[in-house]
Order: sequence, then structure tokens, then C-alpha cells
Amino acid sequence: MNKEQHKPLPRVLITGISGYIGSQVCKAFLEHGGFQVRGTVRDKSNISKMDPLQKGFGTQLYNALDIVEADLMNVESIDAAVMGCQYIVHTAAPVFDFTKILDDEDTILKPYCDGTLTVMKAAQKYKVKKVVITSSIASIMGGNNHNKKERYTEDDWTKLDSPGLTTYFKAKTLGEKIAWDFVDALPEDEKFEVVTINPSIVLGPNITTAFSESIDFGKKILMNEIPMYPKNAIAVVDVRDVARAHLEAVLRDEANGKRFILCADNPFMFDLVKVMKEKFGNEYPVKEAKEMPIIIPFFMRLWDKEMAGYYERWGKNTVLFDGSRASKILGIDYIGYDKMMEDMGSALIETGYVV
Repeated sequence: MNKEQHKPLPRVLITGISGYIGSQVCKAFLEHGGFQVRGTVRDKSNISKMDPLQKGFGTQLYNALDIVEADLMNVESIDAAVMGCQYIVHTAAPVFDFTKILDDEDTILKPYCDGTLTVMKAAQKYKVKKVVITSSIASIMGGNNHNKKERYTEDDWTKLDSPGLTTYFKAKTLGEKIAWDFVDALPEDEKFEVVTINPSIVLGPNITTAFSESIDFGKKILMNEIPMYPKNAIAVVDVRDVARAHLEAVLRDEANGKRFILCADNPFMFDLVKVMKEKFGNEYPVKEAKEMPIIIPFFMRLWDKEMAGYYERWGKNTVLFDGSRASKILGIDYIGYDKMMEDMGSALIETGYVV
């Protein structure tokens, strides 16, 4: 018998596997079959989160998964989860409204940044080979003047000193910078590889029924809960492409030390609604999108940063984010927004997120 056949598969730890992105990332690694997969949840006894995972993965994949309890604010639990792993894929993050500036930002910024630091310290302690972190275009575009920027690349960073920067943008930027700075400061013999995945707005099918801004947006379209839409295009990417990007970032050495913007397309919001209406309009109340009068963002821009952004980009569908690096290095062949929205609607119905 060849000795290689007895060599154990490398173990990867995936944090936050009950979340919208984390569950799809975990499924991608399980389906690949080349890893022992360990996933973290806060509470294994939470049936409302564990049952959808089991159903979404299927019995065979679910039984192959090593599920452990861990909390990013509990160092001992993260250490125990990381022990014995060669790779970490860190998808866990607090859920909060990305359009707001929170009154007490430390309630989000501190746990978000401390959690990332805890993962990095555990990676150093247990000599992990590579850490792949779910970041966002929020760490790339914030505080920049979009009228003067033709396209964002991985060389761009959010300007943290920009007035009115939302808490979400700050958290994503600080969290990612902590990871890069941590490795840069290590002695050469203790360094490990880091990759960050920076998706645009993530849409596409859900596995779990846990709340996320993305799948709730899909639900609101399907149930006609948004009265009107700004005449704006948004950068989108399918959650399955996000999952594959994390997998390929672990598999490919050429990904090491790089950030990866993920952006499939830049459709108008009306386009997303149209796909949903054509697919589900006979059974669900999704209607033609009504255009928001431009006078609303014109006035509200004076005190509402989100509305100011809408007004600034009104009627434009310029592709602001260059997702080509992920195609060239990670082999991502982006799923189009039409399939993205059709499959999202079907999954929302199948999982019971929409009834």
C-alpha cells in the first residue's frame, strides 16, 4: 500500500459556518473532499441554526463535518478550535446595518477587531500555514470620491478619517488592516500566509435561515416590501463564487499575500427586481420596481450619507470594481446576476425564509 494513501488530509477551520457566507464556504470545502473540515458555531444545541445546516449540506457532508463551539471573544475556545489545523478560513463577523453610524461604535469595532486578532494569534501559536479572511469592498471604497475614481482595485483602501464613514466600513477596514499588520510584524520564522477576499454585495442562494442584510434584501424584493428604488447600479457577486474564492485561496499558492475583489456585475436595482418578477411574479407579490423621485436623495443628501451616495451615482452603471484578479488567479468564472437572483429566490422559498 502506498504510504501517501495513509497520509491524513489537511485540516481547515472555518469560523461562523451557520452564517450566510460561512455556510456556503463550508459546503464548498466539504464538496471538494481534500480537507478535514472543522467548523465553528456559538451553540451546537441551537436547533434553529443546526437543522438548516444539516438539510443544506445533506447527511453525508454534514456527518463529515467536525462542528465545535467557539466564540471570537473567548480566546480559549478559539485556541481549541485552531489546534491541529493547517488552515483557517475566517468568515465569522457581527451582523449589523452597514448604512449606519452607531452611537456606540465600540460595541461593534472592539469585538470585530479583537476577534480577528484572536484568530491571528491562534494561527501564530499553532503554526497555521495560511489564513483566508472574509473582508469586503467596504475596506476598499469608503471615503473616496467615486466621480474621480474610474475603477477600484486591490491597491485601494478606505480612508478611515473620512467624515461620515459608517461603522461597517470602519470595522471591515480596521479588521483587515489588523490581519495584514499582525503578519508583517512577526519574525520571519513565524510568518504565515494571509489572503483576504473582498466581495461586493453578496447575493444568491442561502443555505441557512440566519439573518443577513443580503438575504433580507432578497426577501424584501420577493415580497414587494420596498416601495421604491433609487436609480442606482450596485456591484454584486454570487455567494457561491465567494465560497469558491475562499477555497481556491487556500489551494493556490499564487494567491498568497493578496487581496481579491469579487465583483460579477453592476446591474441597476431595477434589473434585479425584474428577474425576480419574471421568475416568481405568478406566486409571490414581487412587482415592477418603482423609481424613487430624484428630489428625495437631492434633499436628503444634506444629512444622510447613504442618500448622498445615491444622488452622486444617480443613473450611472459604471463598473466601479475590478474583479479580474480573482478570475485570473483564483479561476473564478462569475455567475451572472440573473441566475444569482433566480437561485436566491428559489432558496429563500425552499429554506422557509420566505413563506
